[in-house]
This record gives sequence, C-alpha cells and structure tokens, in this order.
Amino acid sequence: MTGTRPSSTPKTALRHRARWWLAILAVLAFALALLRPGFTWPSRVGTTLLVVDITQSMNVADMHGQPPDGNLPADAAPITRLAYTRALLRRVVRELPCGHSAGVGVFTERKTLVLMAPVEVCAHYAALDDVLTSLDWRMAWAADSHIFYGAYSALEQIRQHWPGTALAFFTDGHQAPPIFSGKEPRFDRSANTPAGALFGVGGLQPQPVPRTGAQGQTIGYWTPEEAAAFASPGAQPAIPAPDRERMAAAGEDLRNRPQRPPSAGTEHLSWRRDEVLARIAEITGLQVHTASDAGTVVTALQRLPGGATRPQRHELHAPLVLLGALALLAGLLPEWRRQRQPLPAATGAGRRIAPATLSRPTPL
Repeated sequence: MTGTRPSSTPKTALRHRARWWLAILAVLAFALALLRPGFTWPSRVGTTLLVVDITQSMNVADMHGQPPDGNLPADAAPITRLAYTRALLRRVVRELPCGHSAGVGVFTERKTLVLMAPVEVCAHYAALDDVLTSLDWRMAWAADSHIFYGAYSALEQIRQHWPGTALAFFTDGHQAPPIFSGKEPRFDRSANTPAGALFGVGGLQPQPVPRTGAQGQTIGYWTPEEAAAFASPGAQPAIPAPDRERMAAAGEDLRNRPQRPPSAGTEHLSWRRDEVLARIAEITGLQVHTASDAGTVVTALQRLPGGATRPQRHELHAPLVLLGALALLAGLLPEWRRQRQPLPAATGAGRRIAPATLSRPTPL
C-alpha cells in the first residue's frame, strides 16, 4: 500500500479567484479615477507675501545639514542662506493647502520689490516654484541692507495693493550699516497695519561676508575698513517735540547727531541678528520665528491673523490611480513555487510499511 499526494486543485482555484478579484479592483479604481471624485473638508487658508532678503550677507554659507528639499546628503558642505531659503520656500509652497494664495518678493537696500502677486498655490504651483527657483543675489540693485526700511516697504505695499495679505519676511537680520538702538526709522503703526512674521535665517557664529563675482564665485571677503565706509543709513527718525525741546535745552546738536554706533570691529561679519528682528517686530507688530523647517513655517503662516477656515475640495484621483496600479501589479506577480516536502511513510494496522525501494539486479 502506498501513500497518495493530496490534490492542490482547491489552492490553485483560490489563487486564480484572488487574481480575478485584484483585476476587478484595478478596473474599478481606474474607472472611478476617471470620474474624479472627491470630498469637502475645512482647511485653514489665507494670503501670504513671501519676501526674501537677497543682500550680500545671505551669501554666507553657514546653513549646515540637509536642506529642506532633501537634495543634498546630511554630511554635505554648508550651503548659503539664500540657497537654503529658496529650497525651504519651495517646500513650503508644496505643503500649503489648496486655496491658500502666495506671492513672492525680494528685498535689498531699503525697498521690497514684488515679483509675483499672490496667486492660489495649487493652480499656480509651477509658476511659484519657477520664481522661487530663480531667486538670485544678482537681482539686487544696491549693496546696503536697511532691514527696517525693507520691512516697512513690504508692509506698505501690502496695505496699498493686497489688503488682508500677511507678510512672511525671510532674512538674517544683518543691518548694514548698523544703527543705534532707539534710533531706528519711524513707522506709523495702525489698525490697518498688515499682520505677518519675520523668519530668521542663518547661524549664530559670526562669519565673513563673501564678495562674489558675476558667476557667483567667491573672490574675497569684506574687510572691516570696507564695512566701516558704508553710507549713512539715510534720513533720521522723527524726534517727538518734547524730546526736541529737552535736547535743545541741553545744548545737543539735533541736526548732526550720530546715527551709527561706534564700530566694534564686527561690521564685516554676519550672523543671524535676532535682536534686530525682535526690534522690528516690536515696532511693526510682526511675529518672529526661526526658519528651521518647512513644517514650522507652514504652521506659523496658517496661524497668522487674517486667515480663514474655508471648505476645500480634496480630489481622490491620485489615490485611486495608485490603488489601481497596486492591485494590477499584485495580480500580475508570478507565483512562487513552494518546495515539495517528502511524503511521510504510510502505516498499516499494527505494522509499518516501508517505502518502495529499488533493488539491485542480481548478476548472472
């Protein structure tokens, strides 16, 4: 009596049935994707003007580690503050919810120039990404960096042209030339002053500011003598009448009083000036954050005043296509053949039946 191998027909039928179900699932997913279904979900949206400092101090390469878009390994050489900000903002635009609007501007000298008016981030993502990718220090029209005037200029443009828009100003806070604390330019803050935030970029260790050529190569660094020769920061801030009377009574020179602090030998060095950003925020009412990652920036922008929670449509086209592709791939995968296991020896009533063996033929 010999053992018989059990039939594998039920398992084979089950596998064929599973392949049919996967094929049907793939067809249904692709068919539903063509209909572009979706659902409505409330999202926090608003309008933001993204302003980037493109002055020479933003060419300092002190941003260590992996950039926000993940294009470089973590142990790569430091990148410049401007390159880091470009990569950061490209990811911020990707992570902002549909319905949010964003514009792009640049700051240098004492003016903010708007390159692109606020547009909806999903419908105009390609245009926004192209503008952010093209930001370059060579767009600057002057070498000075009057951060106070730049922030004031951005807020004024928003107030005049895009009321309700929030400001997101990305800068290292390097004021060149520096000015005395308390001698900052005057700003008329009111209830109509736009909301916004200053995002600090850069390290906290003083670094020399590179002098770059037309092709972006470093040809030297600013020296203390060159930095000390920067022009005066411009018109003096307005002095209240009581202060003018007190200063006149004390015999102080109101016309030629100094605006710049005495040089400490560090004007040619640059680091993230949190104290400058804090002073601008105190004057204008802006918030202050560190531009550490895209998630922090997006969260800060969504929490700014002026935003609103609106129902937004989220389409299921992409998830359905992915589901159909996975189901189709799973159904087409070849079956893995299982290794055959030897059959156990059959047993009879009270005795063991040895498996059949081949006998050697008896020689003649």
